[in-house]
Amino acid sequence: MKKLGAAIIGCGWVAEEYVKAFGKDERSEVRTLVSRNPANAERYRDRYGLDCRIETDASKMLEQKDVDIVVVCTPHNVHTQYVVAAAEARKHIIIEKPVALTPEDVFKQREAVRKNKVKTIVSFVLHWNPLLMTIDSLIEQGVFGDIFMVEVDYMHRIWDLKWYGSREKSGTALLTAGCHAVDALRWFARSRVEEVSAYQVKTENPAEYPGTISINVKFEDGKIGRSYTTFDAKMPYRFNIGIYGSEGTLHNNELFAPKLFPGQNDFMKIPCVLPDSGDVNHHPFQGEVSHFLDCIINDKQPFPDLDDASLTQAVCFAADKSAESGSPVSISEFKNLL
Repeated sequence: MKKLGAAIIGCGWVAEEYVKAFGKDERSEVRTLVSRNPANAERYRDRYGLDCRIETDASKMLEQKDVDIVVVCTPHNVHTQYVVAAAEARKHIIIEKPVALTPEDVFKQREAVRKNKVKTIVSFVLHWNPLLMTIDSLIEQGVFGDIFMVEVDYMHRIWDLKWYGSREKSGTALLTAGCHAVDALRWFARSRVEEVSAYQVKTENPAEYPGTISINVKFEDGKIGRSYTTFDAKMPYRFNIGIYGSEGTLHNNELFAPKLFPGQNDFMKIPCVLPDSGDVNHHPFQGEVSHFLDCIINDKQPFPDLDDASLTQAVCFAADKSAESGSPVSISEFKNLL
């Protein structure tokens, strides 16, 4: 089978995980690395023995007919220019989260993708973490009965800041990383968000934005949800998850589901790999990349694609606006993303 060619724009920390993931799937190979600093690209080329081009100009890469997939993992504020250019070059696109830092940029990306009919996936990579996959399966089986409340948190200390401490380049705490939790909140609720209320606090964290935010959401089907993001608490990384239903409850990897296990009288542990690591090497990029390749080869819709991720972005924008204004924000204010 003809291999699909991949190009990666931006050769920082997360790019290495894509190099490894494409290299381990026999249906693909990395053909170009793009970086303003060629030494960064050469580092990964040499480390993994790649037979690939090195470019400093993404437009040259986009002219290559042997590149089918473009991975955009640059600083967040320049995602849009590369996503739009890749779409116009008719390349399928992997977009690192967050999609963009403004509603206008998310809309521009989505319009370009729709116009050019290319496939996308947004790197909410924890969709392929075993615990989250198990929770998704339990929800599909109806193990929890009527789910009425969901909670997901992104919590640890991020004070070793590089460009992601910049408001201009990285956004806010939610956009920088807490969007992972918002994405999972929406995924498990199986409903669109209707309204968001949020509060934030600025500590001595040197980031240019408040490092802690608490959000409450109301879903269209009546569920409620809650999410904390903190870069400030002195603690190990935790990605807390709670599912509360009429027939069962889950807290992280502890499950109480008498409907599934008759006679159960206490929580039981689900033995699997947890999402509790801030190291990208721990994250399941292989699952994400292989899913995207499946969707391209078999002409299926990836999940989460740009359309779905736009809804997560809308929640983040609404939460940041609520925290700044002190008032609830209707998600309908971001109608261009819905």
